[in-house]
Amino acid sequence: MNNSIRLDLKITISTILFFLPFILLAQDADVLKSDAIMNEGQMQYLKAAELYEKAALAYESENQSDVFLWFKSGQNYNRVKQYDKALPVLLKAKDGHYKESELFLSLADSYIGLKKFKEAEIILMEGKDLENSEDVDFSKRLGLVYLNTKQYDKSINLLNTSLKADPQNYRLWYLLASTYERQKELANACDCYKRMLEIKPEDKTSIKKLGVLNFQQTDYKYKKETKRYESLKNPTRVDYHNSTKKLETISQDYKIALPYLEKAHANSPNDKAVISCLGIAYRRLKMEVKADEFSKLMQ
Repeated sequence: MNNSIRLDLKITISTILFFLPFILLAQDADVLKSDAIMNEGQMQYLKAAELYEKAALAYESENQSDVFLWFKSGQNYNRVKQYDKALPVLLKAKDGHYKESELFLSLADSYIGLKKFKEAEIILMEGKDLENSEDVDFSKRLGLVYLNTKQYDKSINLLNTSLKADPQNYRLWYLLASTYERQKELANACDCYKRMLEIKPEDKTSIKKLGVLNFQQTDYKYKKETKRYESLKNPTRVDYHNSTKKLETISQDYKIALPYLEKAHANSPNDKAVISCLGIAYRRLKMEVKADEFSKLMQ
């Protein structure tokens, strides 16, 4: 082998050795990305989040940037409720000018999970301004933010507007029902839960809520009349007769709650709240055998 060939060979080997770490790093980053995609497909979300993050770091070490990997890492951390890990990687995606609406929704999920509702509202309003943003998804999260920050009027207006565009959206109805509940507007809440049952006829949450809330509305009227009568200083027989008749009339409204409560009890036989409502309703309707049965279940 002549000197020229030896020199060329040395240069070639040196070149390979110099670039080998970078080649291996590139392969590692690609492998990490591929493994992350595979784990996400298998719903191994925590592992996927960690692998996406490692892949993003590996690319950065090669002076390459893939902000989508930061987004995917944060999205998967959110899925396992590790919001404290999700937020910084999602912010890296945002700082890298990743502008898809899903990023803003994921950032909002992280802020909401960390109970940083003001930050969630700001990022959602920013995301809503994006072209082609999915307004219903933003509305759901904003409704949740307003609900948790007691901005009930804002929540109601937003959700009602969104439901005009998407009347079959179960989640929007649930948030609206919850908002009405917080405001003690139980009749409106019941209307929302009925709409939810139209969408999901066997929905356990709606069934229980309709039973309990209808019971509460009737029980409020029953107790109010009882308190009124008991506050009379010298009630006459006429007062007693009138109050008794009124209570009998009010009691008939417990029948509205009964079918829902009975179904809720069948769904969850050990639910004490449902058992208590049933026992009282049966007693007020003079269904004594049933009332005794449920009184025993409360013991």
